[in-house]
Amino acid sequence: MKFAKLLSIVTAALILTTLDTSAQAPVQTAPAKVGIIYSEAFSRPTGGITRLVTALRTLETEFKPKRDEITQLVSRFETLQQVPPGTPAAQLATRREQAETLQIEIRRKQEDARTAYARRMAALTNPLRVSIFSALEAYAKQRGIDVLIDVSKFPDGVLLLNQNADLTAGFIRDFNSKNP
Repeated sequence: MKFAKLLSIVTAALILTTLDTSAQAPVQTAPAKVGIIYSEAFSRPTGGITRLVTALRTLETEFKPKRDEITQLVSRFETLQQVPPGTPAAQLATRREQAETLQIEIRRKQEDARTAYARRMAALTNPLRVSIFSALEAYAKQRGIDVLIDVSKFPDGVLLLNQNADLTAGFIRDFNSKNP
């Protein structure tokens, strides 16, 4: 009877040992190939993606008159706030009232401009961004890249970088040549 108990304990131990080692067998995986991209370089006036730079220039040109108008209103507001010494109380009240009215007008124009700018920016750049992303995905696949990291999104998060992993300049050249 003691022998049977001992045999069953040894058998159980062998089974557990066999199960344990098979469960911990390392899985063989191929190393991942990582590429780096700096997406902020896409919008650089020199060396960026031509179509994106052109769209951003168009946007700036379209909104320059609105920006200049708001700048002039702010300048007028600041002038109204600079009260010369010895200004009569009646004139002070008038200036204060004009400044308050102007401040409300400035806020409204700024908000309207921000809304219009965001809408126009989306209209001009969203199709380009989709095109850039698709081209970037294809570019990475052609080069066997498994993981593509955009260092522009978290520059402090990358501690070590092999410059050979940076695909930015090559991608921009490739995209510009295929999308004039």
